Amino acid sequence: MNVEQLLRDTLHRADTYAVSPDLFARVRRSIEEDRAHRRRVRAAVGWTIAGALSVVAYLVALAEVVDGRVLWPWWALEALTTAILITLILVLGPLIRRFGGIFARSVFIAHPATARHFLRVLDVAYYLVFAAFVLIETQVVAREEWLGPSGNVVHLQWLTGRIGGMLLLMGLLHAITIVLLPALGVVFSSIWRQLTPEQRWAATDGPG
Repeated sequence: MNVEQLLRDTLHRADTYAVSPDLFARVRRSIEEDRAHRRRVRAAVGWTIAGALSVVAYLVALAEVVDGRVLWPWWALEALTTAILITLILVLGPLIRRFGGIFARSVFIAHPATARHFLRVLDVAYYLVFAAFVLIETQVVAREEWLGPSGNVVHLQWLTGRIGGMLLLMGLLHAITIVLLPALGVVFSSIWRQLTPEQRWAATDGPG
C-alpha cells in the first residue's frame, strides 16, 4: 500500500468520525463559563467606576473652602468611611465564601452536607464579627483633634487605620480558618468512621 492510499484511508476515517457528545458538552460549558466570567469582570469594573465617581461627587458636594483650603465636615468623612466598611463586608464576604467553599468541600469530601453547614455557620460568624467591628468603630461625636486646623488630615489618618484594621482582621480570620479547617476535617472523618449506619442516618436525617 503506497502513501497515497494510506492518506486516502486516513481521511476517509476522519470523515466518519463522530464527535463525542460529552466533549461537545464540555466545550460548550467552558465557553459559557468564559462568557460568565467576562460578564462578572465587566460588572465589577462598572461597579468600581460607579463607586469611585459616587465618592468623588459626595466629596465635591460637601467640600468647604476655608482660608484657601478644602475641608470637609467630620461627620461627612465618618459617614463615608462607614459606607466603605459596609461595602467591603458585602463584597468580600461572598468572594471569600466562593473560594472557601471549594476548600471546605475538599476537606469534607466524604460528606458534602457537612461542608455546606459549616459554610453557613461561618457566614453567620463573618457578618456578626464585622457588623460588630463597624458599630464599635463608628464615632457619633467628633474628637477634639478633628476640629483643629489640621483636623481633616488627622481624621483621614484615623479612618484609613479603621479600614486597614478591618482588612487585617479579615485576613487573619481567613488564615486561621484555612489552618484549622483541615484539622477539623480529620477529626470529623475519624468520628464519622466510628459511627454505625443508624447513627449516621440520625445525624444526617437520611442516608449518608
